[in-house]
Amino acid sequence: MGFWLLGHAAQAQPVFDIPQNTASVPLSHELEYFIDETGEWQPDSGEPAPGTWRKLRDRAGKGNFGFLRHPVWFRVVLRSPDASEWVWVVSTPQLEWVTWVLQRAGRPSERSDGGLGSLQHMQPPLQRLPEVTLSLAANEPVMVHMRVQSSGLMQVPTELWTPSVWRERERRSHALLGAYFGLLGALLAYNGFLALRLKDQAYGYYLGVGLSMGMFQLSSTGFGPSLLWTSQALWSYPILSMASTVFCFSAMQFTDSFLRVSRFSPRLSRVLRGTALAWVVVLLLHLGLPAHTVMGWVSLPLALWTVTLIMMAGVRGYRAGTPAAVYFLLGWGGVVLAVLLRMLLRMGLVPPHPLLYDGTLIASAAEMLLLSLALADRIMAERRARAEADVQRAREQVAREEAQRALREKSRFMAAVTHDLQQPIYALSLAAESMARRRADVVSSEALNQMQSAVFAADELLSSLAMQVRLDRDDLKPDIEVFSVQDMLERIDALFAARAQKSGLRWRVLPSLCEVRSNPLLLERMVCNLVSNAMRYTRAGGVLLSCRVRSAHLLIQVWDTGPGIPVREQSTVFEAHYRGSAAHSHDRGLGLGLSIVSRCAVLLDIRVGLRSVPNRGSCFELWVPMASPP
Repeated sequence: MGFWLLGHAAQAQPVFDIPQNTASVPLSHELEYFIDETGEWQPDSGEPAPGTWRKLRDRAGKGNFGFLRHPVWFRVVLRSPDASEWVWVVSTPQLEWVTWVLQRAGRPSERSDGGLGSLQHMQPPLQRLPEVTLSLAANEPVMVHMRVQSSGLMQVPTELWTPSVWRERERRSHALLGAYFGLLGALLAYNGFLALRLKDQAYGYYLGVGLSMGMFQLSSTGFGPSLLWTSQALWSYPILSMASTVFCFSAMQFTDSFLRVSRFSPRLSRVLRGTALAWVVVLLLHLGLPAHTVMGWVSLPLALWTVTLIMMAGVRGYRAGTPAAVYFLLGWGGVVLAVLLRMLLRMGLVPPHPLLYDGTLIASAAEMLLLSLALADRIMAERRARAEADVQRAREQVAREEAQRALREKSRFMAAVTHDLQQPIYALSLAAESMARRRADVVSSEALNQMQSAVFAADELLSSLAMQVRLDRDDLKPDIEVFSVQDMLERIDALFAARAQKSGLRWRVLPSLCEVRSNPLLLERMVCNLVSNAMRYTRAGGVLLSCRVRSAHLLIQVWDTGPGIPVREQSTVFEAHYRGSAAHSHDRGLGLGLSIVSRCAVLLDIRVGLRSVPNRGSCFELWVPMASPP
């Protein structure tokens, strides 16, 4: 039966002659295949195949079949010019079930099993890739059938190797994998220590990226199922899928945290966090849906979106001057390209190539190293920035202390000057009063009026200057108390009555028995400044001081019939040293009166208002909190 089948197959399919003096032979293009939808056909059953054999080289995607529920059979007739041994290798560690059936003329069929499903029954050393050793006699045609079935992505890149060269290649691969995982473990340990010490979220997400990348590489290279979880080798593809999901989630979080995306693009930061949550949903879908469904319909489109966001954030971070953004772009650029090609390979969208498998290993090692350097560089940059900020703050503190010292010196100087000037002026005032009682015998009435006016003006100027000095001090904290405004109104009436009479102005003060909550000295100074300002600018008519109850406030108003204040000047009249357009050249004011009113109002929580009509007069208002609202 085997001889008849072999002869029939040889007639239907050309024999592939293995070249001499070669160590490896690509075999995928020489294979024929058919998809066994029944799942029950066997090549030594004597029944014809329930499907049409087709050349694998003519198929789009070549040996990549994507997600396929049915088993696929492959066949080829091999012939060697001399007696030799060859190792048939399928370079896909995630295949679950692989069976070879060898048929020779006059001999019974030979069967061998490989793949993840057979690892738990194998004797050490275990094979990380599906493989079988073929012994070929000289010029003897051997029909080889291979059955492949897997619940994950089905990829069948097939090669023939001489045993010695293949074992040497595997030793190099194990050495490379050992070096990779050793480097990865060292980087994770180092950055894990820094994560515990620095409490930086970026280091935590770096560990997530590294651990998920490590699990991905353990599964995708066959290192994990052949050495670590042999008894559960069939879990390799779900582990690989979930590791990819965790990797993408950690990548989103790491990008947002490392680049400080919210500082230069809050909207992009929100998109990154939203995409990270989407990967959490994908992880939950893995628990309830088949891995191939999640990978094909959700993970691949979301992975492409993730790649776009990572690179966009890297470019934006580089333009914004984020420290170590160059390392970030180099590291992620390489690994994103390698992972993207690997995902396309696993989906059957690109033909298989060994570099596509090793590319993720090399790129991920370089990426983890570059990101570790990026974290270290960012920490150093932030430390330099903090040191520079501390130096700048120290300089500003020194400058502030110098300014405060100069202000204190100025305040002491002005206080001394004011005190020294007030003494002779007070004496001059007493002398003027004494002369007034006997002015008819000593001095003319006109000279006496001039002397009293000068004394009043000088005292007013010095009082304003003294108040300005007090307000310039940082430690001025007025005491708030409850008092009646009537006493204040009576003092102000007595103070300005003579001045109004000399100026020919009507002067009226409306009494009030209301009590307010404020500082009596500062409030009296504010009202005096408003009345003095009104009398200074009013040439005809009069000045009125009134008090009205308005809800929880006492409204103190100073009305005058002066020239008024133009609208363009009303926003600047409360500035220091500002004198409006209505001021006369002989006025001796310093322009401090209304400035003092404004600054005292801030200290006493009093609202200041102004209403004015040019050529008709003005009204200044003080809204003073009452002791007990009516």
